[in-house]
Amino acid sequence: MAFDLYSTAALLGVVRVTPVESSYWLDNFYSRVMAFDTEQIMFDRVVTTRKLAPFVSPVVQGRVMRSQGFETRAFRPAYSKPKHIVDPNRVFARLAGEDIGGSSTPAQRWNAAVVENIAEERAQLQRLFNWMAAMATIHGSVTITGEDYPTQVVDFARDPYLTRVLAGTARWGEVDADPLQDIKELRTRAFLKSGSVISRLTMGIEAFDRFYADTKVQALLKGQEIGNVARTSDSTLSALGSTDTPYEYRGVLQGANGQGRVEVYTYNEQYEDRDGNSHDYMSTYDVVGTGPGIQGVRCFGAIRDKRAGLQALPIFPKMWDQEDPSLTYTMSQSAPLMVPANTNNTFRIATTDGQ
Repeated sequence: MAFDLYSTAALLGVVRVTPVESSYWLDNFYSRVMAFDTEQIMFDRVVTTRKLAPFVSPVVQGRVMRSQGFETRAFRPAYSKPKHIVDPNRVFARLAGEDIGGSSTPAQRWNAAVVENIAEERAQLQRLFNWMAAMATIHGSVTITGEDYPTQVVDFARDPYLTRVLAGTARWGEVDADPLQDIKELRTRAFLKSGSVISRLTMGIEAFDRFYADTKVQALLKGQEIGNVARTSDSTLSALGSTDTPYEYRGVLQGANGQGRVEVYTYNEQYEDRDGNSHDYMSTYDVVGTGPGIQGVRCFGAIRDKRAGLQALPIFPKMWDQEDPSLTYTMSQSAPLMVPANTNNTFRIATTDGQ
């Protein structure tokens, strides 16, 4: 039986229905999608000030205020195209999970192999999108490197004072540590720089353990008043064990009547690089503050492929034949960049140096 190549529409259908794993940074902070059919991705940022209106005499003309205008920031997206082989020689062997002796035809196995390839390529790209979102949120920049690709740093210009690396006895767990004060100072600074509150803390496991070891933190989370720290709601820390996601809701910090509410999550997830080495998305000692004002955008540049019509798509799958030896290739292409439009609505605390 002859095998027919899937059409582009059919492959796009496979991409849409294939489930993906959890994408914490992408799903929570980068909800908008924008496509650009240009070489660069560009954003306009309106420059605002905190100037007071001037006092004047009521009998003189009003003062003309100079417009602050806007600045345009341009970013060049990276490019990725995971690729696989569908080998016709392998479709005559039983698939994993298939009945002993085989219950599928070669054509069915070939179709299953195509779907599996496209699903794996989509999953790899989704992990890449999530990794880019994580780096942009945690560090305010993304370092892009790869085979035959010179290393480039995409810097989103987060205010340097929104990154704090604790050292010496100020490290969480040490004698002079004050986790609540560190968070208060970074929240205040982020609000002044971004105009939006920080409403979520994402902590590495070690950072959370050291955070909760502080007696003032325990009192606040348990709803007790300590000094001038306001009482929380009746919410307490979750006593549940590990969930089926890499993140877990652990409680809420808030003042009287819910003022200053900040949700606390722990996060622990890894990815593999192209050599199979495992890496953490976020250091277990880090604390990342985020707010709704981050306005994260999933940006996608043009697909540099004639069959895609040179248009911008999140993922463009394709497949083609090689005649001798007989092979079919599948490949999924994307030109992604996850952009925090208001990167100052984030902060990072490294709770211990050297980690």
